Amino acid sequence: MHPLITRKDEKQLELAERQSQLIVPPLNFAMIAPGIYRSGFPNPKSQPFLLQLGLRTIIYVNEGDCQSYHQEFIQQNDINYKHFRVAANKEPFEEMDHSLVAQILAEVLDTRNHPLLIHCNRGIRRVGCLVGCIRKLQGWAMTAIFDEYQRFSGTKIRIADQEFIEVFRHPVRIDPQFQPTWLSDNQI
Repeated sequence: MHPLITRKDEKQLELAERQSQLIVPPLNFAMIAPGIYRSGFPNPKSQPFLLQLGLRTIIYVNEGDCQSYHQEFIQQNDINYKHFRVAANKEPFEEMDHSLVAQILAEVLDTRNHPLLIHCNRGIRRVGCLVGCIRKLQGWAMTAIFDEYQRFSGTKIRIADQEFIEVFRHPVRIDPQFQPTWLSDNQI
């Protein structure tokens, strides 16, 4: 220990060093299934975390444009990027496009895109609906699907999202050769 540095200073320096090495996941991050992750919009602090995932693809679902720092991160790390301009479900007349959701699900379920992160701004509504549709394909009970949706949405639950998940029946077309092993042919 340096004679001018006190024990308290040394502990503060150690703490600062540990904090600079912290791995920070994006808001509402979780694994959906092996090779498929969900989150809100990643900020620069979450980039080291995303690198550890070894992502092949990032899918952004939102009407707005992607932040420039995120696009730079994607390009610098040779990650495949797909942006789907998806409107949120809003009462009484706005609903996500079923055929577009089926197209996004086909990309998410194609193992050639894995490991994959799908995100919207907060990882609640649009991603929550997509995850709910994946859970339907997996054969989950609606109560379990809504429970998962509510865990991520907190107080921001939209009945329109839950209705969308419940009525979604659009065929999802993926090549059986590239579908995840946890998804059987009769679930699509």
